[in-house]
Amino acid sequence: MRDSMKYLERIQRIDLEIKGFDEEGKSYALKLENLASEIEAAKKNAETLGQEAEAIRALIKGSEEKIRESAERTGKDEKKMGAVKNDRELSALTKEINAANKTKKLCEMEMAAHAQKLDEKNAALKAAEDFVAGKTVEAESLKTEIEAKNTEWKEALGKKEAEKTSLKANVRPEVFRKYEMIRSRRGGLGLALVKNETCQGCYIHIPPQVYIQLKRGTDELMTCPHCHRILYVESQGQLEAI
Repeated sequence: MRDSMKYLERIQRIDLEIKGFDEEGKSYALKLENLASEIEAAKKNAETLGQEAEAIRALIKGSEEKIRESAERTGKDEKKMGAVKNDRELSALTKEINAANKTKKLCEMEMAAHAQKLDEKNAALKAAEDFVAGKTVEAESLKTEIEAKNTEWKEALGKKEAEKTSLKANVRPEVFRKYEMIRSRRGGLGLALVKNETCQGCYIHIPPQVYIQLKRGTDELMTCPHCHRILYVESQGQLEAI
């Protein structure tokens, strides 16, 4: 049993390394997913900003048209001044000219305000487009890195699986099955080291008699009464229990 446990402890180290490959892969995938979400959100923001900028340009065009119409009306009214026959006609014509000039001035003020808003929208749009471009480059770079990592992980995984298969031959089948069952239920840890009468899997004290048996060495497979992982102890660098 002692020899089987020595090999099983090495197998667990390999399983943890394999788990590390998987977790690293998931971490990369999550980064890529987050980048894709950022890019999508930024594209929608840029689209909205573009629509808002287009609406402001339409308002500016409307103001320009009103200014043109007011200027034309003022010009026509001013030409009529030479044909004015009395004070009443002069007063009415002057009122029209003043109203046209007032409208023109208001439209010019509106157009200036719209132009300022358009500048702000265009700046925001440029920033959004630059953000999308930057994140797209980042995503492409990450994809290239993931492809290289996939090759690296695949090669390393093949070696680890082969090593595990080789070590498995030295472990009693029923012990290995129990280890795999516990490992699948306990976050990838089927074994737990015991230090100072404490299970390092769940950090709860184990019964003194169990610890004594582990230190002495036993052919019995012993598990933690709390987390149910297979227990072992180390002494002078050598695995001695179970």
